[in-house]
Amino acid sequence: MNANSLEIMKVEPTFETPEIFLDAENGIFRITGNSYPADPLPVYMPVVEWFRKYVEHPLELTSLEFRYTYFSTSSTQLIFEILRMLEEVYNNGFAVKVTWYYSADNEEIRENGEDFSELFDIPFEVKEI
Repeated sequence: MNANSLEIMKVEPTFETPEIFLDAENGIFRITGNSYPADPLPVYMPVVEWFRKYVEHPLELTSLEFRYTYFSTSSTQLIFEILRMLEEVYNNGFAVKVTWYYSADNEEIRENGEDFSELFDIPFEVKEI
């Protein structure tokens, strides 16, 4: 199985969960919105499983965008797991770029992005929108 044979994953957002769009064929990887579900596992485990398959045969460039407005501490572990897998892709010689967007009035999200950028050895940009 290569990246192009992975099904597109599209998860519609709710008030408590982000929109998730993962399209290996076109190289679009995006997580947008709020993330504070009572139990994040049902939301994020399919994403983690998708990335586990993707990591086996990644694209030459993997560019992931995070556009959180808010996320809970319980979501942090799963974000960490996704970034850990991207670091594995990067360490295997593939190009990786993570862009962590935040709004000017959301200092907490900016700080979270900066913290994540320091934890992983991958190209990571924290950018105001």
